[in-house]
Amino acid sequence: TAVPTEAPPPPGPTPDPNMPVAVVPTPAAGEPAALANSNTTIYSGPGENYVMYATFLSGSTAKVIGISEDGLWWVISVPPAPNGQGWINGAWVTATGTDGVALVATPPVPPTVDMVPPAPEDPQAAAIANVNIRSGPGTNFPAYGVAPFGTTGRVIGISEDREWWVVRLDPTRVGAGYGWVSAQYTVASNVENIQVIATPPAAPTATPPPPASGAPTATTVDFVNVRSGPGTNFPVLVVAPPGSTGEVTGRSSDSAWWQVIIPTQFSADGRGWVSADWVTTQNTGSMPVVASPTPPPTVPTTPPPPTTNAGCALVSQNPVDGTVFSPGASFSTTWVLQNTGTANWDMGEYDIVFAGSANNILMHQGPDGYDITSTVQPGNTYNFTVPMIAPFAPGVYGEAWQVVLGSQTICPFYVYITVQ
Repeated sequence: TAVPTEAPPPPGPTPDPNMPVAVVPTPAAGEPAALANSNTTIYSGPGENYVMYATFLSGSTAKVIGISEDGLWWVISVPPAPNGQGWINGAWVTATGTDGVALVATPPVPPTVDMVPPAPEDPQAAAIANVNIRSGPGTNFPAYGVAPFGTTGRVIGISEDREWWVVRLDPTRVGAGYGWVSAQYTVASNVENIQVIATPPAAPTATPPPPASGAPTATTVDFVNVRSGPGTNFPVLVVAPPGSTGEVTGRSSDSAWWQVIIPTQFSADGRGWVSADWVTTQNTGSMPVVASPTPPPTVPTTPPPPTTNAGCALVSQNPVDGTVFSPGASFSTTWVLQNTGTANWDMGEYDIVFAGSANNILMHQGPDGYDITSTVQPGNTYNFTVPMIAPFAPGVYGEAWQVVLGSQTICPFYVYITVQ
């Protein structure tokens, strides 16, 4: 009697032909391995709603380093990925030598960030994959979220190396009103004369202190902003690199943020906050709710009256308040501050930090805090410069900054511009 044959499995998902092709380490003889039976896709997590890294071509072999919690996805070594790993659906590969590979925690599904749709003749870029929208032109800049496959956004600029598009985002969702998307994951049109936008400075990067054995922990899945409070309106203290594990000391009332221990050079109390969207956690089932710090002030859209302070004076500012800029124009703001107090502003003790913005729309590029780089004696001045980009909608915009000593404000100062 003829033995019936099994029906062949359905073909794997067909990746976009413009997607990058994966170049992954080949496993050594005897190492856990996965052989692609058809063209498939490497994702940032176990599901098609995660970021798409690259096409995994039929016949390619990858080194397996783990398995998903449900046993349906393999975790493979992908060095270009932020945390060095990617996920492939086990239905489209043949795995060998995988007995005993590690169980890998499922990363959170990243939040969706919608690009502002373009008019028909606008410069535009269509996503050919689920792709991260980042705060700068590089994978070392934290992501705001993911633009889904097939969505199209209005392009407003290009990076200096011409490998990243600057796309318009809803400023009520992302205060800056724009983000950066890798050009290799998009198809662009009408971009022949697009402006070049300078790369913003990257925030300092540091790993948290090693947690105690058995302590509740959070581990980053990408470059992640560590903020002074549980919300994107709080300043960034430092960026934690992918794979960083820190001890968790509490959670926000809505469980959307974790409080973690960080080096005291970035926070006087050794505490910071990370979004639950970008970390996996362990032993956090009974974490207490920690009260939120006071949010930064919201700067009004009209200049306040001149601020007097016994500790400082604003000698000059460039550009002056009310300067008119074109939408999306790059500029730098320089303040000259005079120490009018009786104590030195000592290097290493005094800092300059971002305090708030009008309608939570940011203009500055780079970190939210800076060390004072030289001691300022009473009567002397200090120059402070921040690169900025004008918002893309007409209106009046402002940012507030301040010289601080720990939690004490020494010198508040502002800038206001008009976009026409």
